[in-house]
Amino acid sequence: MKNLFDALANSNRLRMVRILLRGPLNVSEITSVLGLSQSNVSHSLRKLLDAGIVIRQGRGSWAYYSLNRNDTVIVKILASVSAGMKEIENYKTDMPELRRCYDKRKSEAKEFFDRRASKFDEVSYLMPDPEAYITDVINMYPAGSTILDAGCGHGELVMRLARKGMTVIGVDQSQEMLAQAKKQISSDCELCNFELRLGSAEQLPLDDSSVDGVIAHMLLHHLSEPSMFFKEASRVCRDNGRCSVIELTLHENHDLKRKQGDLWPGLDRNEVRVWMSFAGFSGVEESVSDDGRVFILSGILDERNFYG
Repeated sequence: MKNLFDALANSNRLRMVRILLRGPLNVSEITSVLGLSQSNVSHSLRKLLDAGIVIRQGRGSWAYYSLNRNDTVIVKILASVSAGMKEIENYKTDMPELRRCYDKRKSEAKEFFDRRASKFDEVSYLMPDPEAYITDVINMYPAGSTILDAGCGHGELVMRLARKGMTVIGVDQSQEMLAQAKKQISSDCELCNFELRLGSAEQLPLDDSSVDGVIAHMLLHHLSEPSMFFKEASRVCRDNGRCSVIELTLHENHDLKRKQGDLWPGLDRNEVRVWMSFAGFSGVEESVSDDGRVFILSGILDERNFYG
């Protein structure tokens, strides 16, 4: 307990905790946001790590730091920091810098997918085979539902859902990806129950309570701020609607970052479960693929959801 409070008895370390409340950051990003030297940041992170306040995920260039939400004492302290975040030094300068950090991530991801849209299938071999799990996910949604495919890419899932008799809205931030999706889906002359929209998964171009379900297939590891996706999913989903996430577990495959523009080395499914719960999705069911590379979380939007 002494180590915990000693670690927080420093304004710069409190600033770090404040910006990590929004999601994981690497050393370079923390340094840039707070305007501190890398040595100062590394020393402070070591103090926070030793106290159990933060955890480090990945290795080498994949090293990201996030808050430890598995300890009940720390969770209560984090709630206090969150409530008083404006009272911590440099609030008016740190938060705009944090926003710029996320905007930079988002811009880099969009540029990557615009460049690689027509060649993305060439590196699909790096990803797990969706045939092992995608049918089970689709079967969670009844025919006649209106489903959002967030980060629809080339439109494969849009086509599968539409063939099952659902009305599908595919959203992607890359105009080039949407062009590829339209070309592919239009080749099936029988499909007309779909729509493609340009937009960000963190700012979905949909009205409130407008869909029965939301699916994010291999999306979160490309997002600048993956936790914010669930706020939007909660907003656009109707009461008792379902949200399903299919994601990579934490890994050390550097080719994924280099060839597919991944921002995250997979995700911690327990952290994703927390994000879903906070956004109002309850009764979250979990499964993991046989090879351990993929996890699936699916929950129902509570009528009393936090953002509603």
